Amino acid sequence: MRILALSAQVPYPPHHGKAMRDYHLLAGLARRHGVELLCLVRDEAEAAAAAPLAGLFPFRAVTRPALQLPRRLAALALSGRPDMVWQTSSPEFRQALVSSLEKERPDLLLVEGLEMAAYGLEARQRSGIPVVLDEHNAEHLIQQRAWEIARRRPPDWPKALYSWLQARRLRRFEGHACRTLAHVIAVSAEDRRALERLAPGIHVTVIPNGLDTEEYAPLTTAAPPGPPRVVFTGQMSYRPNVDAVQWFAAAIWPLIREQEPQAHFQIVGRDPPPQVQALGRLAGIEVTGPVPDDRPYIGGADVYVLPMRFGGGVRFKLLQALSMERAMVSTPLGAEGVEGLHDREHLFLAETAAAFSGGVVHLLRHPQERARVGAAGRALIQAHYDWRALVPRFAAALEAAGRQEV
Repeated sequence: MRILALSAQVPYPPHHGKAMRDYHLLAGLARRHGVELLCLVRDEAEAAAAAPLAGLFPFRAVTRPALQLPRRLAALALSGRPDMVWQTSSPEFRQALVSSLEKERPDLLLVEGLEMAAYGLEARQRSGIPVVLDEHNAEHLIQQRAWEIARRRPPDWPKALYSWLQARRLRRFEGHACRTLAHVIAVSAEDRRALERLAPGIHVTVIPNGLDTEEYAPLTTAAPPGPPRVVFTGQMSYRPNVDAVQWFAAAIWPLIREQEPQAHFQIVGRDPPPQVQALGRLAGIEVTGPVPDDRPYIGGADVYVLPMRFGGGVRFKLLQALSMERAMVSTPLGAEGVEGLHDREHLFLAETAAAFSGGVVHLLRHPQERARVGAAGRALIQAHYDWRALVPRFAAALEAAGRQEV
């Protein structure tokens, strides 16, 4: 089967976020089928850095359109399309897609993420080609949750208005895309249920996010002695991550420091906005910014934290920390989407600031408990969330979608 994949980002290097999912799934598919990738990049330097991808499958990169503020504001006010879809609108990309469809005539179009779904809808209408939408998140649900959080604080009301408007637009667009395209892939049972509520009767297959458990293995050397380390990692320009560390720093960290005054909290990840950088001025908190490799930070954590209050899907950071045998405290939403994950067996779950701080302090003071839950977490991820187990399931879903449309 010949598969043309569309992505809003170049999936290389594969060590962060959605790019990691795209990289491993496409590389795995290429061992079974003919795969070609058409993707957006920020600039020529990013495209050049992705050159090693050509050793796995052919790809073409198109530079993202410049986001001019007046046009974006006009689109936010007047366009019926969600912001995330409008931002990937590119005449050059559309022409490249049309050219590929006319010259190559693939058997199936794989759309990686809702932000690229408009191209899939157009291709479906133009050529009748089967289109599979790999939903990285139930996007309307993320904005709905963001609105519910932001509306509680007057300073966040502009964010609340944005999320309220985007949630409405996303519900319409996401529902239409799911109803129209041949098949939908969701990353969790929760996302599947959310998408089925939008578009009853659609066919959704759950293929969760995964990781290479050999790459994210426990550190073989002990971390150097020092104060107790609490760690959060992630793309720090992502709104759910910003909210998570702000809530942790304001409501949870002071409670921890009361009982463990030497504890040190590291916020690790690229593109921290000013409000995250400001947290580095608080006692015991370090904001690292981008790092070449997040594994020493995850593996060196005494306790890994996931204080997520909104977001969706299966979080790579959750899988990474579990795979590296880190003891973890998470909100229920932060641990959402991983089947078989149980409180006090694989991690500690906490909804309130008091319960969250209590879980962190308990684990800091009980190394044997940390070792127990860490080992259980890695065993679960190895058994069910390694890419070696997930790629065949993904390939089978695409093959079935292609057969149904013949």
